[in-house]
Amino acid sequence: MTKLKISEILHASIEKRVNYVRHGRLEAYRLLDVHETDLPLAIDIYKDNAVLHLYGKINDKTRIELESALEKLLHIRSFFYKNRSGENIKLPKVQPKKIVIEEYGRKFFINLSDYQDTGLFLDHRETRKWIAGQCKNKTVLNTFAYTGSFSVYAAKAGAQKTFSVDLSKTYCDWIRENFQLNQINLERNWIYKMDTLEFFSYAKRKSFSFDIIIIDPPTFSRNKGKSFSVEKDHPVLINTALKLLKPGGFILFSNNKQDFRLNKEKLLRCKVRNFQLETIPSDFTNLKTHYCFLIHPA
Repeated sequence: MTKLKISEILHASIEKRVNYVRHGRLEAYRLLDVHETDLPLAIDIYKDNAVLHLYGKINDKTRIELESALEKLLHIRSFFYKNRSGENIKLPKVQPKKIVIEEYGRKFFINLSDYQDTGLFLDHRETRKWIAGQCKNKTVLNTFAYTGSFSVYAAKAGAQKTFSVDLSKTYCDWIRENFQLNQINLERNWIYKMDTLEFFSYAKRKSFSFDIIIIDPPTFSRNKGKSFSVEKDHPVLINTALKLLKPGGFILFSNNKQDFRLNKEKLLRCKVRNFQLETIPSDFTNLKTHYCFLIHPA
């Protein structure tokens, strides 16, 4: 693939997304989805940094052409590569780098170098924005909270209280840093280093109830020798959460497992709305980037 060809591809991607990015004043967005070209990669932009997700090997010539085109078109200064292929791919060495980006008026710490993910799932940008519109004076529970982006949106939108639950100390500390970055009062926005199902049991014992429960679990995980699979275990998550809802409350359930199917037969009586298409931002062109459902008690 020639340098001109790569440059043309990236220029076309910029033109496709420029209005959306400018209108939202976005500092982080997806420039290229993996299925848009024959290149085995996706590209995310964070200010003047590019994160290239490799779904296959690219040669040094192609890598250099990509970096040159991104530098010319978007003034990108730093490049970070993530191996998403499952193959043994040698990645270029990078210097540690952490930055702050702003998204719809909220700020987030981003780690570009140290982890497979940067600290913010860009494909849920519009989901976060929508949730913010539902949170005024509400009690919000954010499970599998990762770095707390949903909680930040909820708190800044006037939630009465937020509960952020994640098993990782690293992510709980990251949530706290994001709260402080956004000047969020920690006295009304609590962080729990707990397994989600353990927290559900704890919440039941404490008679906690919630207007909004966000459940966005990983596809697979292990904890204390026990394995979690979203395909197998989502009914127990949803059913337990349904019992913790206040009257009129709802669950937002999401995941990114390929070809996920919600097992409605194993759910308690509830109303389910497929919310997937409304939550895929326009810089993502794969409509199966994630699955998303709104679930209300029947």
